[in-house]
Amino acid sequence: MPISDYVSPEVRRAALLALVVSSHYLWRQLVNYLVPDPYLDEVFHIPQAQAYWEGRWTQWDPKITTPPALYIFSYVVNLFRWGWDPSEYTLDAGELRLSNLILLYMLLLALYVWTAVTRREVNEQSVLQREYCILSFPLLFFFSGLYYTDIFSTLAVVVAYSFWLAGSQAEGWWRAFFQVMHLLFGLVSLASRQTNIFWVAIFLGGLQVVETLKQGVGDDKIHDPPISETYFEDFSTVIISLAQHALPILPRLILDLWPHLALLGSFAAFVVWNGGVVLGDKSNHVASLHGPQLLYLFPFIVFFSWPALLPQVSVVLGNLRANLPRPAMFLGFTVVAIVMVHLNTLVHPFTLADNRHYPFYIFRYFILPPYRKYLAAPVYVACGWLCIVALGPASTAATARISTTMSKSSADGTRTIEFARADTVHVSFVLIFLISTALSLVTAPLVEPRYFLIPWLIWRLHVPELLESDAAKEHWVQKSSGNNTSEYSSTFSRKVLDTVASYAPSIELLWYMAINVLTGYLFLYRPFIWTQEPGKLQRFMW
Repeated sequence: MPISDYVSPEVRRAALLALVVSSHYLWRQLVNYLVPDPYLDEVFHIPQAQAYWEGRWTQWDPKITTPPALYIFSYVVNLFRWGWDPSEYTLDAGELRLSNLILLYMLLLALYVWTAVTRREVNEQSVLQREYCILSFPLLFFFSGLYYTDIFSTLAVVVAYSFWLAGSQAEGWWRAFFQVMHLLFGLVSLASRQTNIFWVAIFLGGLQVVETLKQGVGDDKIHDPPISETYFEDFSTVIISLAQHALPILPRLILDLWPHLALLGSFAAFVVWNGGVVLGDKSNHVASLHGPQLLYLFPFIVFFSWPALLPQVSVVLGNLRANLPRPAMFLGFTVVAIVMVHLNTLVHPFTLADNRHYPFYIFRYFILPPYRKYLAAPVYVACGWLCIVALGPASTAATARISTTMSKSSADGTRTIEFARADTVHVSFVLIFLISTALSLVTAPLVEPRYFLIPWLIWRLHVPELLESDAAKEHWVQKSSGNNTSEYSSTFSRKVLDTVASYAPSIELLWYMAINVLTGYLFLYRPFIWTQEPGKLQRFMW
């Protein structure tokens, strides 16, 4: 019998929350005990936040590249914690790090709101497991114990996204209210990290264009098939279709895009005033074209989120001929990747000068050796294909709406599990996502895993959720709404893969926890010393 027959969703939800909360609490306590002093970028962030706390609002460290939203948030939080007279209490690293733990659980609430606003039918059996997995994502987990800007930046983007979604579905004064809130939180996101302009203005602006077009000229007139029913040629056809229908309703488009245009105008004004995008240390953060940065994203997603891909891989293996990309197309994209790698692989001085970060070892062993970087080109393409396929149920007969019901038995005695998704991702979304991701990544010469955090999160939020079953099931099938059912062969290997795929949500959470244990252990208990800085401990980190 399935686990859900013995344990109610409420109990499972409480158990998962207890696991996630206790792990974050333990991580924070260990970091504060073993690394009590500011470490790495905290050396800049913590003194700046302390300066604000002490009323020195005009002081600014020229090495800090991002705006001060996190420091202001910490100021407000600690005012409520310690009273309205900052002079009576001195903030240390541990107190400031608590800000990120608070932000992490604000992110949990924001993710729940995002799911509710999308009007998807919430699967009771999933008990918010996707949201708990996101909170345990290794980068979010790791930096929840330190004083970095990433969690605040991610939260602001999710909130702005939620207000845009609410505004796109509302009418009248409510629509105007949500648009204003989207603008305000878009500005907040820019006050935490400048590159968020590509998400709160470009990405959401692109989605708004598609939404306005479908409302204005009719959904049936726009060529925008679900990604599960798409061929490569559809991408160019969708672009042409959107462009053709945009011109006749251009005034309405501009009216609906006013929050996005206001954000772009604000960002442009900041760049002119500041003389560039980054606030400080401009000599080491010069924008430059770095095409392979986009390619690096896809192995990043597959490495961290392979459990979320298992259901799609299982479906693809069920019908290789129908679901695999055409050889000519795969070869063509591989050639493009090789050309990008050959002409535009950049190695920032910081990458090879700092062996405390994992990218140092990736570049040393996989990117810099002759010819090895070219062998990675087909891996980039295969991972990119997997990431895109995962956004829509992989079936030749998939439809725009996938049933959320689960049949406990079928005529042949097998159990059936289906994707819990009220709609599916369309080609226009993938195009807008890829464009926004490229703009946010290819202008950065430095490779840092934290740069991939928001693209990963947007992708992960749009991967269809899967209903879980128990180990007793024979195999699962994906059914289209009233259409053909694609069943799998009953070979032993197929049964194993299908059974494992049905537990994808649980495997994902366990995988993240395993990575967190390993990276946390290395950071806390395996420090080392540089010969040029004797007596000072260095630690491995993202």
